[in-house]
Amino acid sequence: MSHYTVCHYEKCYGPPVSYSTHIERKKADGTEHVPYNIKRRDLTKHNKEFIKEAREIGRSAAIEKRLDAVRHQKDADGNEYERKIRKGQICCIEIRMSASVEGMAEIIEQGRLMEWCRESIKWAQKEHGKENIVSAVLHMDEETPHLHVSLVPVVSGESKKQRTTKKRAAKDKEKAEKNGDEVPKKKRRYKKKATVETLRLCADDVMTQWDLKRRQTEYAVAMAPFGLERGEEGSPAKHKDLAQYYKEQYELQRGRLDELLKELAGQEDLVKEKNREILKKDSQIWEQEKELNETRSELTEKKNEIARQQQQLDKLLPLIVKAQDRLDTYTEAGEYAEGRIESADRLLQAADSREKEVAKVEKEALDRINNASISFLAKKEVERLAKENAELKLLVSGNATALEREAAATRHEKAGRVKAEQELQLLKKTVSGSQTALERRHPDEARLIRELVSIEITNPEWQDCILDGGVLRLKPYAFTDPATRKRIPDEYCQATEIKVEGEGKDSFISICGKRISDFFRDIWANVKAALGIKQRQEEEKRKQQTQKPDTGQTQEPPRKSRGIRR
Repeated sequence: MSHYTVCHYEKCYGPPVSYSTHIERKKADGTEHVPYNIKRRDLTKHNKEFIKEAREIGRSAAIEKRLDAVRHQKDADGNEYERKIRKGQICCIEIRMSASVEGMAEIIEQGRLMEWCRESIKWAQKEHGKENIVSAVLHMDEETPHLHVSLVPVVSGESKKQRTTKKRAAKDKEKAEKNGDEVPKKKRRYKKKATVETLRLCADDVMTQWDLKRRQTEYAVAMAPFGLERGEEGSPAKHKDLAQYYKEQYELQRGRLDELLKELAGQEDLVKEKNREILKKDSQIWEQEKELNETRSELTEKKNEIARQQQQLDKLLPLIVKAQDRLDTYTEAGEYAEGRIESADRLLQAADSREKEVAKVEKEALDRINNASISFLAKKEVERLAKENAELKLLVSGNATALEREAAATRHEKAGRVKAEQELQLLKKTVSGSQTALERRHPDEARLIRELVSIEITNPEWQDCILDGGVLRLKPYAFTDPATRKRIPDEYCQATEIKVEGEGKDSFISICGKRISDFFRDIWANVKAALGIKQRQEEEKRKQQTQKPDTGQTQEPPRKSRGIRR
């Protein structure tokens, strides 16, 4: 199937800004303009201006800049003069370059759209002069991609009327010389006539019928590498201008609107019923929104209550730790005092037994003295024993005083320990009551907090971030398995993401998208697998060492050395 080219010339009447609005998709004040014939508004961003100057200053300014070359010129003597452009003169010709729908689709499919645009612009610049092509815009958002090439019809040389006048004067001169008459003199109407170098603005010289047919053929030859050819010459098909296209679209839409109005007139009762249903649904939605707002307020109050209870719990936890430390201190002091008391009891028993022995010895000595049967040496021995007895009594009395002081200190420590135990029990009751109230009113939050505490996430800010739906990202961290209380080896630590998944009763804390138990199960599985691989490697290594390299028979184990023989 052949694909034909499209090259349509159209005069632009009025100021340049009138056509620039459609081509540039912008109004004079800079706001966006959306034409009626746009099919794909999402493709408007792919429209492209190929001429650098028009891209920088705009199409209208580029046209005016080219017209200045016509307004300000120099004569043969080098003197500057101004050439006026009359009001209503055609200042721009719009060239629409495209192809049939199938042809453009094939070019786009081949990825040659930009190449086609560059070759089309190159042909227009070669045909009309590069300086006269002031703008070239590709439109992708209409039905068929096409180029809007803006041509300022600046030509040089004499005008058609001037050439005709010269031909008529030459004929009159030839006729007068033939008849022998005097050559009539022609009055000079214009102060300055155009020369070969003079620039002038003339759309009629550009859009002659012969030139338009020639350009259709030449443009088709230039587009032949893209699989395009010239359309049928003399075809009655004509290009629709924008106004005609808008008029047809308006009539079409008006006909559709009339049909819709007829259908809507027959469905008036249905519309009323639908309106009643809509009003009913609106009331239901309003009630649901009211309930939702109440639920949101209750949820906010619950969150605030949880925050307050969490703050109270955070305040009580240090007190619990401090009370526990005091209790441990008092327990150790009590145990130490009990040991000292036992030691003192043993010392008192030894002292009592020693006193009994001393009293027995004193009695025996007195009996012997009374009987006058002891010697001087025995008397000395009695004195020594009496002295030792006195020293022993002094020691026993001092130890008794120290023991009394230690017993008083022990009683004080026991009283402090009892008081600490009472305070600890009170704090435990308070914390237990707070936790019970928290679990009763917010069981899901309490359960999630217990899960976070089980994996050592005790920071209140981190807990709030996770419970509010955020994600806590941690660098490689050695977690402790809550089930086995074993810490993950450092070589198996990894970057983790902790968040809440699920809703309500089905919610749970996930580590890297897994439940806590599944996460640690996979970690320990990897550890066991690595240990198994290591053991198998060691066994294979031992087997290889016990085998002979050539025969494959097992070697005898090396004998233990018994020393070096000399």
